[in-house]
Amino acid sequence: MIKIIAIGVWVVIATLGSSYVAASMSAPAGPEPKAEPTYFAGLDYRKTETITVPIIAKNAIRGYVLAAFVYTIDGEAAAKLAVPPDPFIMDEAFRAVYSTSQFDFEKAEQFDLAALTASVRDAVNARYKQKIVDEVLIQQFDFLPKNEVGGEGLKKLPPAAAK
Repeated sequence: MIKIIAIGVWVVIATLGSSYVAASMSAPAGPEPKAEPTYFAGLDYRKTETITVPIIAKNAIRGYVLAAFVYTIDGEAAAKLAVPPDPFIMDEAFRAVYSTSQFDFEKAEQFDLAALTASVRDAVNARYKQKIVDEVLIQQFDFLPKNEVGGEGLKKLPPAAAK
């Protein structure tokens, strides 16, 4: 009878010991460090509306720049914002393009788009006083001379339909 009780006590001790070792090995050491957001996980892509910027030179409107942007933002940070970055991005882009005075927009391929997007990103992050926008990308950037804006479609219509 004593042998059966001793075997039972031994089984209980062995079971408790192995359960304790298994539980202590599988428990995490602490909270996992938060991974930086990447292009594959964590960052959201958002599009802005198209802005139209008049280009004024020699006291006259020479044409219009049509621009639209895509920006990347941390999804968790975006959810916490009371005001989305879209209006700030559009405002900074409008200011940057409108204030460009020594540039010939009729040769738009010479415009430094990398400097434009970097300045927009930095200005938006400065307004928020933290890094909110990770990157600003160009979706559309077109220059339309004033003589090509509007009226072309109306010139092809019969006179009765143009009214």
